[in-house]
Amino acid sequence: MDAAEPVVASDVEQPAEKWPFFRRDPDRIVLGVRPGHDATDRPPVRIFLGTEEAQYRAERIFFYSIEKVRDPGRVYEIHLMKNIRGFDRRRWRTGFTNYRYAIPEFAGGTGKAIYNDVDQIYLADPALLFDLEMGEHGYLAISAKDTSVMLIDCARMLPIWNRETAGRLGKHALIDEPAKRPGLWGALDGHWNARDQEYVEGLTKCLHYTALHQQPWQPFPELFSYHPNPLAYIWHDLEREADAQDFQLFDAGHPSPDFERLLHTEATLEPAGVPVPEAARTFLDEHRVERVLCVTAQESETDFSALTRGREAHRFALTEGAWPEGPYDAVLAADLFERLPPADIPWLLDALFSRARKAVHVRLTATEPEGLGSVAWWCKRLDEAAARTSGPSWRLDATDKGAALPDTLAGIRTDRTAEPARPQVWALLDGDPAHDARVRKLAEALEWPTQFKRLRFNALAGRPRLRHGASTAGLDLGRCDPLDGPLPDLVVAAGWKSAPVAAWIKKTSGGHTRLVQLGRPRIAFGGFDLILTTPDERLPIRDNVLHLTAPLAEAPDGARPDEGSGEATAPRLEHEGDAPRTLLLLGRGRRPYRLTAAAVTRLAEMLDAEQRRAGGGLSVAVEAGVPEVVTRAFEQRLGGACTRLGTYRRPGETPPADDTAHVAATSGNGGLDLDAALAAADRIVLVGDDLELLARACRTGKPVALFELPRRHDTLPGGRRLAALAALLAGGGTSYRGTPHQQHLVARGLDHLTTRGRFHMPADPSRLHRALLARGLLIRLGDETAMATPKPLDDLERATARIRRMMSERRSRAQLRYPG
Repeated sequence: MDAAEPVVASDVEQPAEKWPFFRRDPDRIVLGVRPGHDATDRPPVRIFLGTEEAQYRAERIFFYSIEKVRDPGRVYEIHLMKNIRGFDRRRWRTGFTNYRYAIPEFAGGTGKAIYNDVDQIYLADPALLFDLEMGEHGYLAISAKDTSVMLIDCARMLPIWNRETAGRLGKHALIDEPAKRPGLWGALDGHWNARDQEYVEGLTKCLHYTALHQQPWQPFPELFSYHPNPLAYIWHDLEREADAQDFQLFDAGHPSPDFERLLHTEATLEPAGVPVPEAARTFLDEHRVERVLCVTAQESETDFSALTRGREAHRFALTEGAWPEGPYDAVLAADLFERLPPADIPWLLDALFSRARKAVHVRLTATEPEGLGSVAWWCKRLDEAAARTSGPSWRLDATDKGAALPDTLAGIRTDRTAEPARPQVWALLDGDPAHDARVRKLAEALEWPTQFKRLRFNALAGRPRLRHGASTAGLDLGRCDPLDGPLPDLVVAAGWKSAPVAAWIKKTSGGHTRLVQLGRPRIAFGGFDLILTTPDERLPIRDNVLHLTAPLAEAPDGARPDEGSGEATAPRLEHEGDAPRTLLLLGRGRRPYRLTAAAVTRLAEMLDAEQRRAGGGLSVAVEAGVPEVVTRAFEQRLGGACTRLGTYRRPGETPPADDTAHVAATSGNGGLDLDAALAAADRIVLVGDDLELLARACRTGKPVALFELPRRHDTLPGGRRLAALAALLAGGGTSYRGTPHQQHLVARGLDHLTTRGRFHMPADPSRLHRALLARGLLIRLGDETAMATPKPLDDLERATARIRRMMSERRSRAQLRYPG
């Protein structure tokens, strides 16, 4: 995208002497007319963005979203409202809560202005909002008291909303005063502030990620235990596009408004003086570094001699102007980042990493115990820069002023090595058909030499005392495939019974073996290099947890007999001319759902109504184990309007013992060929209890509709209320407007116990349903309005890419060395 170079302006006072610094007024960034386009005669679009330093990723993608949809011939002025003096932020929910109520004064008391929170992205040109007629209204918003997106008439609102009132009053007082004045508020189309799953592709103009613990960019890991957002893919797709186009809000040619002034300010901070441990020199020696570039903010006496001794060294200070051309074997930085605005961190890190062939070493002072400015925060920034470039190894040495003992020296390094040419893989099979299918799918996709190890378990498997560490006590070793000989480079396993065995292999290898676990391990997360999970398992996001949209199920590939089931019946789906052929797969109601005659009668009524309206044929396949009384209720309601195909079951799954007669009566030749049935259908309807089957259906590329069965507690007196209360206590549930409740302390505590293997939430298939609905791969039966056009599942590609990167890097943290 050929974006215009941003012009920046700022009216700031001398900063506070503590990074990340404060300013008197918002920074103004101007997106001018793009080269090659004629300027319009429309006035500049003024947007005031409430943001804070920890929201650096969201801030960048907010700008990128505007660049994608804006009028290239028009000027857009975006004012960054963060770290502004004169406001007491201690009572605010966010770091920018009340800035919006000073916009009329920030804008000079004239004209119109848009307000946005930083946790939003534009999907339509904000000029369409800016150009709306306001009539006699002072502000437009989706409700009088929801001010997260507004169009403001600055002259009308200045007496009520100004810098003095915004700094003195609380948020509720600032909202209530204009809300009670007749005519001051005007209604804004809800598509300009679609909150979470209010999103509808093609209609939503501004998407708002309101659930703080589900924001895809995870700005506050010290405050929230993050969980996946069904619509995170929209934001991540934008970030990948921005990365591919090297889009940065600022760069070396156009730094942030405060950059030059702070760069030349002597009194900003004293030199950090971070000690150089011997391990840092060893780090450079191990990477065979001979030619280095030493970077500082100002020309100074910063000591690099301990690292440069015996090497060809070049020094560069940012005050010199043009960067020297690279590459160098290594780039060393000290007395740099603490002196400059956080807004310039991304391009500065990119400049360091792009000039280093082998290694980057950074020395700095970490100012906080958690969050912005902490050691963990700086490590995240270095990881992000490494991912944006070819990825040299890096080391951070930080004087940690936020540690329990201040000025503790922390050393963290990540070594990037060439991926092993042919890593040896063990794939553990636990006998569960779904688990084994996922393990095989992933192992085959990696295309590395793999040994499949069949595990057999004894009565001790899964006992609580075995679920908290590495152990083979749950194995029947006499019936298992041998686990001796050269241990592998990588283990792939699924299921909680296999998890202690995988952990034992890693322990026995001395930590050499890397572990990839599919699904909840039910032991401490720390022992695994990567956990692959799906939304129904309700695991929190962690550095070693990758959330997939759906299980790694096989895509149907035409007629194929089910394993172990003999010859399968080839289905013949009824249809009339060009009318669609609908296939209903009636599952047996796995937990937490319950298959009842009342539910299938309702299902039959909905399908009958659809057929009468749209025509087409309906064929029904029933899973082994469905009671005959239920199928009779379904067939009686539809009469002869459907064709019974027979009975199906999962590949490798043996029918329940009490269902033998039913299976024999309906599918004496071994059952229905499920792949062929899916291939023959034009449309698929499921009850959503079998998540493997749901994933396979969604991978067909055909329309898939969901009929969600009642949950087991729904049929109990007071069951729904008790379930809703339990969900609320555990941090789940939704608000009156359908958006997720904000996370509370109990929910964060439960997540902590989950990561330690001490607790696990019951599975919730509806979370996976929501993820598929959000990607347009699923609709609810009776509601033909899809949230989005279908977005193909890319889970396997994401998983293999993450594993390949994992196998090419190792992270280590030095023992903390205390001062004195």
